[in-house]
Amino acid sequence: MNLKTISLTNVLFACLAMGCIILLLFSDRGFIALWNLKKEKIEIQQDINSLRKQIASLEKEAEKLEFDEKYIEKIAREKFRMVKPGEKVFKVE
Repeated sequence: MNLKTISLTNVLFACLAMGCIILLLFSDRGFIALWNLKKEKIEIQQDINSLRKQIASLEKEAEKLEFDEKYIEKIAREKFRMVKPGEKVFKVE
């Protein structure tokens, strides 16, 4: 009877331990979920850094378009093919 009690206790303890391990690994707040959230956080931080660089570039471009007359002229000539009065345009192929 003592041997049955010990083996039953061992089986119950093993089942309890396995249940705890499964909960720690696979529950909503388990290690795997935590690992996935950390990975997602890193990806979002990288996206944020990329967007900050893009914002800085666009702000610089907007400032040039607002204040830099030479840059405005360059854009007008390149993108909109504008010319000053009296200028002749030669098309080279």
